[in-house]
Amino acid sequence: MRFVNRHVASSLSVIGVALMAASVVYGAPQGQQRGPQGTMPRMREAPPPPPTPDVPEAFNKPTAQGREVADRVVAIIEDEIVTERELATKVQPFLGQLDDIKDPAKKEQRKKEIYRQVLDIEIGEKMVSKEIEKNKDKLGVTEQDIDRAVDERMKYNNMTREQLQAALYGQGMTWAEYRKKLKELLERTRLIQYRVQGKVQVKDTDVKRRCEERSRLSAGTSQVCVSHILVAVPQGASPADVEKKRVEAGRLQSELQNGADFAAYAFKYSDYKAAPDGKLGCISRGEMEKPFEDAAFTLKVGQLSPVVRTSFGFHIIKVYDRVAATSGSCDQDSVLTPIRNELYEEEMERQMNAFIGELRSKAFVEVKL
Repeated sequence: MRFVNRHVASSLSVIGVALMAASVVYGAPQGQQRGPQGTMPRMREAPPPPPTPDVPEAFNKPTAQGREVADRVVAIIEDEIVTERELATKVQPFLGQLDDIKDPAKKEQRKKEIYRQVLDIEIGEKMVSKEIEKNKDKLGVTEQDIDRAVDERMKYNNMTREQLQAALYGQGMTWAEYRKKLKELLERTRLIQYRVQGKVQVKDTDVKRRCEERSRLSAGTSQVCVSHILVAVPQGASPADVEKKRVEAGRLQSELQNGADFAAYAFKYSDYKAAPDGKLGCISRGEMEKPFEDAAFTLKVGQLSPVVRTSFGFHIIKVYDRVAATSGSCDQDSVLTPIRNELYEEEMERQMNAFIGELRSKAFVEVKL
């Protein structure tokens, strides 16, 4: 797998909620850097936060006495604030990628982009959470709904209830906490279904136009565009430690299946720190370790993989786009259906952007970066 240097994608967190809720996709990456064929990008250990987090020089505002403000507010979301120090601590694990940028101006620009991207994720999370709180009664998630979600996880992981509880306790989560978290995820899913999904429409003319564009690609062209979450397994880890990592990855995969925000989970839990939202970009055959590649090329657009094991650890993969030459007539349903699905995912993202824009216009949100 390779290092990816992406531009900022706005409202990533909220888009991610929509993607998981309706099995939709993110937009295509704007930029990427390829590494050696068949290799993963070098995984960096996240350095411990320094005593004073490394904030972009341009973000430091001097006081009248010439001293830097110790911890200024960088964003206000209704009655909540995000401080510069809080943001810098969350950004710190993602700054390792700057080591590959030699030009000081470009390095500083990329640092600012990372700060703004992480802040977008934070704001999006808070906005959706507040909207859920306002609509809890309308969303109507019941105990029976939570029971079904628990049963699905046990079935997917081939676990008994006792085994699932033991695995959760091993990760420091009680049964009540787990059920509460599942309820929150189901509420997210319903919010997106009610407020966004019904606005998504795909025209037949657009489907045919995309098909005709694909038919002009060279024969054999095939790429899949993916995001992933990595639960890293250190070299020499004991079988017991490996199993703990597998269980952790299984828990994350289950929560994503139940509506968790992929971008936010990548930001919070992934050990791959090249991109805060977990995007790797578009890959071709032969660029990845085979288990990762086989899983990625098997998935449909918007689909989430099972837990995949590679030499780096356990991965959860999500496909957000495919690029392939059309094989067949643009009058055949078998050719048009996958393209229709792709356009649906793209329109879902656009509608999700409009939704978060609406939320922000009605709330008090001030960004001071």
